[in-house]
Amino acid sequence: MSSIFSKQFKQNLLAIISLAIAITALGYNSWRNEHSEENRNYRAAGFEIMREAAHFQHFIDMVTYASEKREEVPIEGWVSVNLMMSLSELMMPEIQAKAVNLKTVWRDNLSSLTKSEVANERISDANTQLINEVKIHLLALK
Repeated sequence: MSSIFSKQFKQNLLAIISLAIAITALGYNSWRNEHSEENRNYRAAGFEIMREAAHFQHFIDMVTYASEKREEVPIEGWVSVNLMMSLSELMMPEIQAKAVNLKTVWRDNLSSLTKSEVANERISDANTQLINEVKIHLLALK
């Protein structure tokens, strides 16, 4: 019995090795595709956060420095902040923490934004911290 098995094993050794290589390659390829897709999602979310942060920065500067003051300030700002918060949930915990900080700083300084450059600076600083954290993580992706 063992000689029949041994003979068949030797006859089919190339097929067995080929099958093992194919299964290993398929497993690696699947893992690599999942990893690549995860990185694409991080990049897409990161770029959207950076784009929204740029719009938000323009918005808060307009609110502070424009001669014409607008009533819809809280609504427009909250839309941007909440969008960045939602996108940050798809990212790393450090980015989520910076987004939470931005939301807190925005909430705490919103009422004085039209009257105070200090409020603008605080919000701008939190916004910049979020952008910088996104850049760090995007640069680290492979």
